[in-house]
Amino acid sequence: MIAALIHSMVVCPDMEKTYPKISHGEGSYLYDESGKRYLDASSGSAAVSNIGHGNAAIADILKDQALKASVLPTHAFSASVVENYLEKLVRFAPKGFKRAWTVTSGTEAVENAIKIALQYQQMTGRDKKHKVVSRWFSYHGNSIFTLDVGGMRFRRKMYEQWMHNFPHISPAYQYRNGDGMSEEDYCDQCINEFLEVIQKNDPDTIAAYIAEPVVGAALGAVPPPKDYFKRIKEICEAYDILFISDEVMTGFGRLGTPFGIEKFDVIPDIIAAGKGISGGYFPLSAVLIHNRIASVFESQMTTFKAGHTFACNPMGAAVGNYVLDFIEARNILANVNEQGALLRERLNELKTLDIVGDIRGEGLLLGIELVSDKLTKEPFPANKDVSKRIFLNALERGVILYPGKGSADGINGDHILVCPPLSINKEEVEFLANTIRESIVLVQEELHQLIL
Repeated sequence: MIAALIHSMVVCPDMEKTYPKISHGEGSYLYDESGKRYLDASSGSAAVSNIGHGNAAIADILKDQALKASVLPTHAFSASVVENYLEKLVRFAPKGFKRAWTVTSGTEAVENAIKIALQYQQMTGRDKKHKVVSRWFSYHGNSIFTLDVGGMRFRRKMYEQWMHNFPHISPAYQYRNGDGMSEEDYCDQCINEFLEVIQKNDPDTIAAYIAEPVVGAALGAVPPPKDYFKRIKEICEAYDILFISDEVMTGFGRLGTPFGIEKFDVIPDIIAAGKGISGGYFPLSAVLIHNRIASVFESQMTTFKAGHTFACNPMGAAVGNYVLDFIEARNILANVNEQGALLRERLNELKTLDIVGDIRGEGLLLGIELVSDKLTKEPFPANKDVSKRIFLNALERGVILYPGKGSADGINGDHILVCPPLSINKEEVEFLANTIRESIVLVQEELHQLIL
């Protein structure tokens, strides 16, 4: 049985299906061994291949760095390639960020971010602060600890005996949770819930709050109401709670800003980054901390109590450095805003289709929610596999999408995440949008026939 081409977070590979084998990639496309071309509108799995496939310059960089040094005994040495990269990474971050280090996965980055929040609270005399508030329907990593912090119930279920049940609040998901409310009233409701959870759990025990600026694969590119994060940050500051922005999916230009949280005019305390940080060419992630956090460690001459075998390795630094240069040289942020606006415009046209309930997202992280009744927003039953059907239909037509499930109640509810490489061009956007429409229309017709 061969491995799946795509392993969605919520749609597992079909164990009885033979998947195409990819031979190579170039730009926005992947090619299978038969020569068929696929526009990679999931950017790997997912929102990873931000700068496209088959980049020869990165291949040369990896070779050159491997011939120099691939890993260091970091307890004894540093390297200019690492230090220069971390300095550039901090400059890329929002104003006031001062320190950074790299690890190898988004899960590690999030766990390190939470660990440093706890250590900071202890160093500042707030020993009782240990809880992390997050949101239901969120994904923050696949270790036991980050699954507990995250809010995907079906992923947590098997490990309930190991869960410590950190506090969770509702996702800021107005399409599902704020029916009939103005955006302002719905935002008030979300903020009041956050305040209630803080009080219920004792503010003196809350160490950190974590969220994705736009919820990625778990819900299909759900953005918050206007001013939501500004108000969350004000509350965090009032209660000495650190704000962690999970930028594993939204960082490095995905939303049209260097980091996604900047789209909402908020400067967090800690950033956990990954995926697009290396464009998929090396397992790389990072933690970045603001000066208000770093200064406490510096004043007490204390190091962060953690370590990983491949932390701050030269290979990752060399690749990460190239990606930052690529973003600047190719004017990627402007391209994301231009092509993202075009793609959003074309996807908005899908709202006329019977099964398309919502189109949402920012930049080149866009989502399509699928419903059986647009008026009531009734989801399709999980066993209909609507998002998977659309994914497979698009795949036949040469487009790779990222299907998801559970957006309505954790089990039912279908959505499609659309997150192509940030270097995508207008012609590719048009092909992508046309193929998505064709695929949805065909599945819609199939569903109508089943009802008849």
